[in-house]
Amino acid sequence: MNSLMNNDDARDKSEFISNLDIFRQIEFFSGAPMEVIKLFAFVCQRQSYETGETIFHQDEDDGAAYFILSGRAGLMLKKAGKEYKIREVEQESFLGILSLMTPVVKTFSLVALEDVTCIVMTRKAFSRVVDQFPDIPVKVIRVLAKKLVQAEKKSIQEFAASKRDDLKPFLGISLV
Repeated sequence: MNSLMNNDDARDKSEFISNLDIFRQIEFFSGAPMEVIKLFAFVCQRQSYETGETIFHQDEDDGAAYFILSGRAGLMLKKAGKEYKIREVEQESFLGILSLMTPVVKTFSLVALEDVTCIVMTRKAFSRVVDQFPDIPVKVIRVLAKKLVQAEKKSIQEFAASKRDDLKPFLGISLV
């Protein structure tokens, strides 16, 4: 029995170290102190999904964020009875950061296109950590704002090049 427990302990420690290395590289957590990153690595869980399995559902608030460790998934949108594959999400993608900070109904579903393994962090686990370190959400929001401005600049360039009226609603979004 001791050797079995030692194997489980070793596996848990190895998973924690792997999670720690991953969280150190996720842009949203780049400004966090090491003790916070260690807590994030500790409170998250790994989850596996088989091909065709839905990882999260459109129109639901699952209160979680996902880091894709392996595999590919499709970001799917259902509208007017039709389903559209918006894009493929691959290894090292991080999705759902807003869901950690506040209730957010997912705009899309994520479906495994092949077997997928994710690190999943729940809003509850995230909140337990940030309750101890209240400056962390501000650091995350700074990264979100930077990404929003970058996306808007891309939309401005596309609008200027093509004069697509359908892009107009997205222009000025950084002024919110």
